[in-house]
Amino acid sequence: MGSIMVVAVGTGSFVAGPAMLAAAKRTTGTALMAGLWTQVASAVAMSAATVAASWIGWLRLGATPSWLVWCWVCALGVGLALTDLRCRRLPFPMVMALAGGCVVLFFGTALMDGDWPRFGFACAAALVAYGLASLVQLCAPDHTGGGDTALYGALTMFLGWFGWDCLLRGLLFASGLTAVVALVVAVSSKSMNSTFAAGPSLLGGALLSVVVA
Repeated sequence: MGSIMVVAVGTGSFVAGPAMLAAAKRTTGTALMAGLWTQVASAVAMSAATVAASWIGWLRLGATPSWLVWCWVCALGVGLALTDLRCRRLPFPMVMALAGGCVVLFFGTALMDGDWPRFGFACAAALVAYGLASLVQLCAPDHTGGGDTALYGALTMFLGWFGWDCLLRGLLFASGLTAVVALVVAVSSKSMNSTFAAGPSLLGGALLSVVVA
């Protein structure tokens, strides 16, 4: 079972780059990169990043169902990060695909292992985080987009699966890293109203928290 899982994840990681570029184009209505060779190079780089992240997750989690979720989040995360950097958008369908994949994989794991409290906690944490992020968006619509709000909920579900410690550490890392990026952007642009892509820092902080657990 473990070897089959490794082969499946390895294959999926290699095709993640082209798949994410296609998904980004479909959801944003524009190509992230201009020119055929630039697109090819971007797809290769995205696949390489997904493979590297999957390998790191395997070292930390082993060939377990949690590793499958890690790989799914990494693959979608790479696509979302590049899309946010290039288009300043976190497409809702891609964020929902990330969250939906987590729900399906976590539900399957709970079904096999009977770990329903763990699944329930992850879902409840995601709903609470999404609700709080929605309130923040209502109060500061110029600084927080719908994609950021949805991503908070999706990442909270992912982190919640690993327990309270990982959840709190992940939210701290993600929010702290985003705050640092915001400060750097504000200082460099000499404007407190500057906008920036928050997706990469949110994703990076969340994933880092699982690795250092």
